[in-house]
Amino acid sequence: MFKAKYRDIGFFVLLTSMHVCSVLQPVVEAQANFKSAYPSVDRNLILQLGYIYNHWMLVKAMMYSLLVMIGLWYSRHLQSKEPQESEEKRDILKLPEPLTANEVKKGWLNRNTQNSGTELGPFPVKNFLLFALPWLLTFLASGLINYLRLYMVIQHFCISNWKAIQLYGELQVLFLHRLLAVPLIPYWSKITGGAFNLPGNFISFETHLLD
Repeated sequence: MFKAKYRDIGFFVLLTSMHVCSVLQPVVEAQANFKSAYPSVDRNLILQLGYIYNHWMLVKAMMYSLLVMIGLWYSRHLQSKEPQESEEKRDILKLPEPLTANEVKKGWLNRNTQNSGTELGPFPVKNFLLFALPWLLTFLASGLINYLRLYMVIQHFCISNWKAIQLYGELQVLFLHRLLAVPLIPYWSKITGGAFNLPGNFISFETHLLD
């Protein structure tokens, strides 16, 4: 019934990665440093932007993404089934007529050609959206809520809205970098013989509010 394609694996990985990034919970920590060297005082305020992640987030993301893939496969099945059903209905409505051996052979060859060809009906978008709706709603809601949490905190440090969006995107890229780097650590040490420097799980930058 369901026919999977090789590119569906990449699509599943993409959906899972996007969903995990949207549910990451950002965390903001502030560090103030004062260095006094009479008669001047060196002051700076550093923000560290990190995230909260657990493996249950990945499990839920995979479940939602798998539901989308099932909807995609089911929609493809309906799409390929519709032309065949229409052809069968047309055959039923036709008046029965005696067929010669050549006509029977020709009809059989035409049917096999249609089944193996690329003739498809319209894609059932409504059926697909029913399966994709849980992924879409949780992706949008989680991403919006987590961004608002970040912005409501970071705006007190004179960070603009566009800068907050940039930091939120950089945080997700940092998470994906670490997620891909962790499985490579054992193989990297065997290949190069050296240690693999895993990137930190936070972004640090100075605000210049105390200058």
